Amino acid sequence: MRMRFSMKTEYGVRAILELAGNVGRGALQSSEIARRQAIPGPFLDQVLMTLRRAGLVNSTRGPHGGHQLARRPDDIRLDEVIACLEGDGVKTRQPDGADTGESRVLARVTEKAEQAARDVLAAHTLAECLRLRQVEPRVFHGIFHSVPVKPRGG
Repeated sequence: MRMRFSMKTEYGVRAILELAGNVGRGALQSSEIARRQAIPGPFLDQVLMTLRRAGLVNSTRGPHGGHQLARRPDDIRLDEVIACLEGDGVKTRQPDGADTGESRVLARVTEKAEQAARDVLAAHTLAECLRLRQVEPRVFHGIFHSVPVKPRGG
């Protein structure tokens, strides 16, 4: 089972992490965020407007304007970002009319799983996400070395 998010949320998280990584360097223009994150410009503008309305991003108009976080990356939790982009509605499948004990059990277990997911998302700030983004699996390249091939007949 895998959590699924809308493209709006996917792009929104990528954009806000781009802003979090730029803290202290000034505002970023949406065209720069779109280029760096390969997000369609008009769609990014809608996402940034949603983040701004939620108080997560500040925007400044003009030639030297752009977007930046409204708070420090340590003060913005991932669940806040996702709730603003996805909405707070629970998207569980409702039983199809049969209210059996088994369907109630599945509903209760599903609610526990959703709460656990919300708890995990709430436990991660943007600053922590940036640190996770930088941790990549280490590959040891020192075993094999390329050996120059001598031309034949030389």
